[in-house]
Amino acid sequence: MKKPTLAIKKSYLQLPLFKQAFVHKSSSTHQNNERLEFLGDAVLEIFISEYLFYRFSDLDEGRLTQMRASLVNTKSLAEIFLRLDCRDLLSTSKGTKNLDESHKYSIYAGTLEACIGAIFIELGFEESKNFILDLFKSNFSNLDEFIDFKDAKSKLQEVLQAEGSELPEYSVIANKEGNKFYCTVIFNGETFQASAALKKESEQKVSELILNRVHEL
Repeated sequence: MKKPTLAIKKSYLQLPLFKQAFVHKSSSTHQNNERLEFLGDAVLEIFISEYLFYRFSDLDEGRLTQMRASLVNTKSLAEIFLRLDCRDLLSTSKGTKNLDESHKYSIYAGTLEACIGAIFIELGFEESKNFILDLFKSNFSNLDEFIDFKDAKSKLQEVLQAEGSELPEYSVIANKEGNKFYCTVIFNGETFQASAALKKESEQKVSELILNRVHEL
């Protein structure tokens, strides 16, 4: 089921820095959103951490970190950005616009963080906090303290460390267009391969294959 569009306050659209948050570096080398993205990343992390800290008072630091990572990652941030009703404001170079959609996820995620940074500077602490909580409302509703938030790569690392086995080395190469990544791992004499639109996803897919193989042994 498709998630509803996220409506942005019209007053935000009048803010100079909010407008700048949509300018990717490929569009302008001087007045772009990189500095705002840097700030927004930190603001996002602190408010998501605070939310989880108070909502899940019985969870330890490790579980909270895993839960935060499930919320704040390139894919989830990109998906939230694509739900914004002002996403068409994004300004990039012509070449960047022609990239495969999934390859632009990092751009979308960075732009969302830049928007957060802009609101933090222009309107302050509470407004940026409320903005973030609204953005993540549907994601928060899916949280459950009993869900296993460890990704395949982390699970594999734990299993191998418990067995005293060497950790695998991930070899990742991109295609010519840079919109697909191929990961290869040689483990116990076997070759495991997978591909994905994101580098981390290709590594996770290979980790899942190895995990399944380990469980078979």
